[in-house]
Amino acid sequence: MPRREDMIKQEAQALWRELHGEPVPDLSGSELLDMICGGADIAGYDRVQSPFLRPSMITRPEDWRERQGRG
Repeated sequence: MPRREDMIKQEAQALWRELHGEPVPDLSGSELLDMICGGADIAGYDRVQSPFLRPSMITRPEDWRERQGRG
């Protein structure tokens, strides 16, 4: 099974190709995502959107609210 970091890098590379249509820089997945999202206001974006999940079922990092500007 692919490692999480490898999967993130593959997804980030695919996103880069879709957005830019040019060769992907040789960066890690997180670095590439930082380049793609740099300066974008994504604080309101919540990846976990499901009618089957209650907020109490979602585990987030301890500083999640601060990073989202809600702390």
